[in-house]
This record gives sequence, C-alpha cells and structure tokens, in this order.
Amino acid sequence: MTRIEEVKQVAILDVAASLGYFFRQLTGQVYEHPEHDSFRIFADTNTFKWFSRDIQGDVIDFVQLVAGVSFKEALTYLETGNFEQIKVREETYQPFRYYLPEEPFRQARAYLNQVRGLSDDTINTFGRQGLLAQAHYQTKNAQESVLVFKSYDHKGVLQGASLQGVAPNPNHDRGFLKKIMKGSHGYIGTSFGIGSPKRLIFCESVIDMMSYYQLHQKHLSDVRLVSMEGLKLSVIAYQTLRLIAEQQGKVEFLETIKPSRLAHYFHAIKDTTTYFKTHSDLIILAVDNDKAGREFCQKIRNKGFPIQQDLPPLLKIETKADWNDVVKKQSEVSLAEVIHSAQTQILNSNAPPKTQPMLEM
Repeated sequence: MTRIEEVKQVAILDVAASLGYFFRQLTGQVYEHPEHDSFRIFADTNTFKWFSRDIQGDVIDFVQLVAGVSFKEALTYLETGNFEQIKVREETYQPFRYYLPEEPFRQARAYLNQVRGLSDDTINTFGRQGLLAQAHYQTKNAQESVLVFKSYDHKGVLQGASLQGVAPNPNHDRGFLKKIMKGSHGYIGTSFGIGSPKRLIFCESVIDMMSYYQLHQKHLSDVRLVSMEGLKLSVIAYQTLRLIAEQQGKVEFLETIKPSRLAHYFHAIKDTTTYFKTHSDLIILAVDNDKAGREFCQKIRNKGFPIQQDLPPLLKIETKADWNDVVKKQSEVSLAEVIHSAQTQILNSNAPPKTQPMLEM
C-alpha cells in the first residue's frame, strides 16, 4: 500500500471532529453537516460530497477544503494525527437503468413549441442526436407524460436522464414536474455536438442549451454544447477531459478515472501542463445571468481556469435572465409583428373606395 493509499484509510469522521466539524448521522453510513444539509459524509467509502457546491472527494480533499491548506499540508496533518484507520469500501458505480415506456412525441413537441418558443427545426436537430423523447412516468400516486432529456457518455452509452412535465400540474412546486431519474450519473451532462468539437459551451439546462443553439446556430461550428443540469464543476471537468482525450486519441484514459477524481485531474492538467494557456477559448460558460451564475463563473476563474462568459442580456429592470427567456421574448415580438401585419391588411381591405375628384369645366 502506498503512502497516499494508507492516508486515505484515515477515518474521515474522526478527522472532521478534530477540525471542529461534527456531522450527525442521517442513515446507516450517511452523515450530514448540522448547518448545511447538502454537505454529507459517506462513512463506508470514507468520502464526502457537498452537493450544493458540487464538491466531492476523499479524506485528503476534505482537509484541504475545510482547513484551506495545500495537498502536502493535508497529507502531513493526516499522517501526524492520532486517527482511527478503517477499511474503506471501494466506490461502486451502478449502470444507469432507463425503464420508462416511450410515447409519440406530440405533447413534448407542443410544450417545446408553445411554452418554450423553440422551433421545429431546433427540436428536430436535437432529436436526431437521440437527446429527446416523450415517455410515460408513473409513481404510486400519479402518472403523466414527460419530456425526457437523455445523457450519453464518450462511448455513446446512456448514462442518465432528466424529466420535464409537459402539462401544468399543481402538485409540483414549480407547476411542472422536474426530476432527474434515479441512478443518473450527473457528472456526464447532456451534450450536443456540431462538427469536430474544439470548444465547449456550458448551459444550465437542456432547454437553455437548445435556446442558445436556436439563437446562435449560424455562428456555431466545431463546438460541443453541454447542459450541466445546474452549475456543476464535475460536468465541466468530465467534458473537458473527454475533449482532450478525443483530440489526443486516448479516449480509453477516461475509463481509468473515478468520477470522484474528475476535479483532481482537471486541476492537474492546469497545474502541470500548458494546455489551458494554449487553448484559452476552450471553455465558454453560457449560464444564467443571475447572482448564482455570475458567482459560478467567478469561482472557476478564481481556480485559475481561463474561461469566456456569454450570458443572456438582462432586459429592462430584470435581475435574472436565461437563454430561453431571450427566445420567448423574440417569439413574443414575432407574434406581435404578425398580428400587426394581419390587422393592417384587414383595415386596408375594408377601407372605403377612394372618390375620384370631378373635373371642373
């Protein structure tokens, strides 16, 4: 066992307590921070994950995060402390199982057209890459038709899906069902390729990604659009490593990386190579123009990664905008123009005939 492997056996709960962090037991092996319910420790794998910040890792990463120290300092702290050693269960990743019976795409298309303002051309383009479906979703208490957004990995294997209700439902918090299917591997993201990708454009949702495409398609070439389903560094890390591996013909390298180590390799490329210096336009963040989106962009910059920002414009006195807002505004303008044109034609066709002036002798 190597030095680092031995250190990773140090009980993360003991370490947390030594640093003044006392996690309460949530279930058998899951512990939760008393003030941050999305910050959890998994005792059986000796790992942690802070879901709301998309931060995860092992006991070394934990010390670096909460103590604000370097990798070397964290290693020293763990080696010199009097901590319990445990037998760590290896992380296992179960294959995603897609079990929803699919239906004709009629309601889903109507939702994307009428509610989201997306054109048939846009819908068909994304559909051709297998990213969209309509399915029947059922629970013990209810059932409804849903729009499915599918997530594929670098081998084209389905690794997850998110669901969007297509009809209003008062039983859901936001009026429509929104759900990520159980077992989805959230670090993959939903990606849409154009040409031979050399750049990555990240959006917060698939509908935002489709909206961005509809607005910018004439200027998009050799690019991969990616939906993060939120603001996730793990998706940026995976898709960046994927693109680099594809460019270098070493896609098999991705098979050796555990999802919990994606951020580690992402940082390692920055710290040990000149790749990001010579590819400063690689990552474009087309996230929501709101406080969370802007802070996320700044967080990535603060980590030393060169990024470009492409945020939707704020309209009038609005404090938040996403790319679908822009599409819907354009649809409203287009509809208003059609109505105005029709009204003008009606007025002209019903106008009284012009009288011809009589010639005076």
